[in-house]
Amino acid sequence: MIPQAIHREGEADEGFELGERLLYLRTPYFSGKDVEQLQTALGALGFACGGVSGTFGAYTEGALRKFQLNMGLVPDGIAGVKTYATLRHLHNAWQDKPQIEDRAYMGFARAADVLENHAVCLFGTEEYTRSVASNMSNLAMATNPRSKMVSAETLLVPPDANMLLAHIVRSGRPYETNVPRVVCDDPQVLGRRIANAVDAANEAAEAGRPRRIVLEIVGPGVDESVAAIERAAHHDAITLLDAFCNAF
Repeated sequence: MIPQAIHREGEADEGFELGERLLYLRTPYFSGKDVEQLQTALGALGFACGGVSGTFGAYTEGALRKFQLNMGLVPDGIAGVKTYATLRHLHNAWQDKPQIEDRAYMGFARAADVLENHAVCLFGTEEYTRSVASNMSNLAMATNPRSKMVSAETLLVPPDANMLLAHIVRSGRPYETNVPRVVCDDPQVLGRRIANAVDAANEAAEAGRPRRIVLEIVGPGVDESVAAIERAAHHDAITLLDAFCNAF
């Protein structure tokens, strides 16, 4: 059974049981017994995650988000209190049950292909948005080492005209005219909104203006803890990266 408490999160991966720490996609990947247990549960419930590897990679994150969406949870890809409670409730449905047969992961293959074939420079102008940009770049690289989605802080040469500039800002910041702006308030339609903004940016580039879009995110409150802010930055990065892959 899944333990009731989940409040430990450390660097030592050995010995954790499912439910004892938050699990999500990061670099370096989480690994250990609890990841194996999560993959086993997801696979038996019909959400294949690339096999029981004990490593929380992109396949596992995608399977987790689909499971959360299916169960009416927020599909943030983070295994936390509500996700574990749901798995605990479904214990009899997955314990000692066989994994579903893995199919071709066209979605993830497509995401990897998108990241390799679309050059995007991500940047923020304050600490939180720079953190989101950095997380997006790291996650993209974890999905495909040949990813061309990079943060401005790691870009070794000035961006050329073919690179899309994606400026991440917090809600309420001054509005920039003549720059397509995506309000990131609905993950279900975010990919479509980004696609529309990129189309507009491409038209602007043909007219001699920078190929640039603005991504407006809410971000955490001012009184949030450092750990909560880091989790929020990671969550926003996952949401935006997924939307970019869908947009392209």
